[in-house]
Amino acid sequence: MLLFKLLFDTFFLILSVDALQHETNLSATNPPGAACAKACGELSSEFGPNLHYSNDRNFTVWDAKQQEVESACHVEPSTSQDVSKILSILVNHWCRFAVKGGGHARNPDDSVSVGGVTIDMHLMKSLQVAPDRKTVILGSGHVLYTMYHGLEAFNLTTIGGRVADVGLGGYALGGGISNLSPKYGLAVDNIFEYEDGKIVLPNATIVHVSEQQNSDLYFALRGGMNNFGIVTRYTMRAVPQEMILGGDKTYSSNQRDIIAHSAFELTTIWKNDTDMAFSYGYSFDQASDNFSLSFTHAYARPVLHPAPFTQLETIPYESSTVRIDRMSNLSMEGASHTPSGSRNLFATMTYHPSAKMDRRIMEIMAEEIKPIRQLAGFFPNVIFQPLYGGVIRAGHERGGNALGINADGPLTICLLTVMWNDRQDDDAVNAFVQRWIERAQTATVQSGSHHRWLYINYAYHQQDPFSGYGEHNKQKLIDVQRVIDRRGVFTSRGLCRGYFKLL
Repeated sequence: MLLFKLLFDTFFLILSVDALQHETNLSATNPPGAACAKACGELSSEFGPNLHYSNDRNFTVWDAKQQEVESACHVEPSTSQDVSKILSILVNHWCRFAVKGGGHARNPDDSVSVGGVTIDMHLMKSLQVAPDRKTVILGSGHVLYTMYHGLEAFNLTTIGGRVADVGLGGYALGGGISNLSPKYGLAVDNIFEYEDGKIVLPNATIVHVSEQQNSDLYFALRGGMNNFGIVTRYTMRAVPQEMILGGDKTYSSNQRDIIAHSAFELTTIWKNDTDMAFSYGYSFDQASDNFSLSFTHAYARPVLHPAPFTQLETIPYESSTVRIDRMSNLSMEGASHTPSGSRNLFATMTYHPSAKMDRRIMEIMAEEIKPIRQLAGFFPNVIFQPLYGGVIRAGHERGGNALGINADGPLTICLLTVMWNDRQDDDAVNAFVQRWIERAQTATVQSGSHHRWLYINYAYHQQDPFSGYGEHNKQKLIDVQRVIDRRGVFTSRGLCRGYFKLL
């Protein structure tokens, strides 16, 4: 086995050096700007009206930092064959690119290419319910609202997120936490196939990926992000769903301790009620120069006062949108809390449930924002949500995913979100986020509650979520990428450099 590994590594090193030398020679004779100009010209000949240049006003993304990015052009495929053709052209010219699903990423090159080509998947919104109504085939150009809205015509849903304009593609490749996760697991554990030959590999070939076919790649796609190719269709679990409980209540900051205690009880005592999900947040409001709390209720049945939330209903609140509604409408409410046009950063931490630690995380945020609390448009929010043991077990029952969460659960996932307005404040906000990460990690480690796993869709760009998957899983992901991406197209030195890279 050791001899095989040494031979494999040596073979890959030779291939990598040859490929790197080839690309170095190509880049020397064909600078990046010229390479992408040629690629855009060829794409224009192939795709005509579906090829656009940077002055096209119909191209929209969520984050202001990405809105400032200028790509050489962007192209809109309609089929997997289109994606294959696009990728072949880009690799042939050695032109950098990014893939945009919902465009809800936070950093340049994540979903909008800096100077390269942006592949905009928004035309690929197919939706096909199986005759037995147990699965649905979804194009990766869906955002969560279009997915929910389309399935509601069948009184069905699938395991999706809570914010309408988040793209299905990035959401599902990173794990996918849902209000339905307590019952069904993460989105990655409800993807049965990357269907009917609908992932385009780095060499532009189209392959079928399932638990039975290309099983190593199937494992890697369940949490490995955009390091293996471009997924164009998913076969996902479909479940019956009509109206559900959802919405938010807001509270004054003097309710902090009782809200944290209630959340701890919902995470631990009520963990077996798999219809119930929740999150709660602690945010700073510039207008009042004060903090407030919000609590998001979710119950997967049309019950207005479910038993788990009985204690919460005794706490005085300031406003409420809690109601029985459709998932599509509730996702629109989720999107209203994070409107487009601001600059955004996320960071995350994971630990074993503790009301005391929740409060300490809030205190760290409150202390660290003091020097910058009056920056234009500044809005920090720290959000807490449970990851129940049943969610983790669902991954193991499906044969294991790449995430490597080894706890029985429950765990608490903490998300720091920050919005602000001006580019000149970027350094100050990044410094704040880094200090919050350092202090939050120190606090969880010292308390003995720290957990290594980080939810990659929430991670700050300087965090290392793949190491949190565990050494074995990280190495397996690297080995899979080395086999299918010998030219390094989807690596940090290749053509698709956005998000978190394995190589």
